[in-house]
Amino acid sequence: MATGRERPLSSRLCSMRAALALAGGLLVGGCSLAGQLPPTKLAGVTQQLLIRSLERALAELDLGKLQGPGVNVDVFVQDGNQAFIKEFVTAWLQAHGVRTVSESPEVKVKLFASVYGTDFDRTFIGIPAFQVPVVNVPFPEIALFKWERNRGQAELRIYEFEGKTDTPLGPQAPGVGRAKYDNITVLLIFGFTLSDVDVEKRE
Repeated sequence: MATGRERPLSSRLCSMRAALALAGGLLVGGCSLAGQLPPTKLAGVTQQLLIRSLERALAELDLGKLQGPGVNVDVFVQDGNQAFIKEFVTAWLQAHGVRTVSESPEVKVKLFASVYGTDFDRTFIGIPAFQVPVVNVPFPEIALFKWERNRGQAELRIYEFEGKTDTPLGPQAPGVGRAKYDNITVLLIFGFTLSDVDVEKRE
């Protein structure tokens, strides 16, 4: 027969067990989160899209008038890391036969990155994720079909001038570069059968 002293003791034990279980759960959760790396300011895919589109836009430019004479290059960016883009464009031009100089250039070049960025679009068929009312429990996304389209775009306009007189050397078509990275999810429900009843057994 249980006494009055045993009941408070058992309730205290239950409370202590619950507290220990909660503390253990928080500790395990903290350990699992401690190993996660924080995301960079620009995601890796975004950086890839930007640099690939920039490279492809540079490849569209006509460098015929720039290969040979000393060239001074100024790069202007509408949006983005101007210092990085200028260094990358200058190094790319040098690697493709353009001799860059800082003093007494024979040709002056102004290169404008008029477009430099990424776009995102999505097509989704299914049930989106939502918060279940009352119980406040998240309901996961169920995608029958999902197509996430990431696009990188760069448009470069280059203007060339005579080094001493600043006389324009003629217009040039802009260089346009594009890159893409798509994620496609398709929910397939299918069945198949494995059987050996049609295979004759050889003696």
